[in-house]
Amino acid sequence: MAEETELQTEAVEPVEAKAPVETASEPEQNDRPNPLAFASFLLGGWVATMIVFTLFAVVAMTLVGMVAG
Repeated sequence: MAEETELQTEAVEPVEAKAPVETASEPEQNDRPNPLAFASFLLGGWVATMIVFTLFAVVAMTLVGMVAG
């Protein structure tokens, strides 16, 4: 069992060693996401959440006002 494990790790190591060499020879790819698009996505999500919470508060205050008033 121990011998099988050693053989498996030996087979994996050369593949991992070749990967950085191949990526280093390739030209740099600009696959990074656009930070402005990410920021606008976060801001839009925050604004939508605040609108929903505000509407919930308005409905809750209206119901409490009807019951208490």
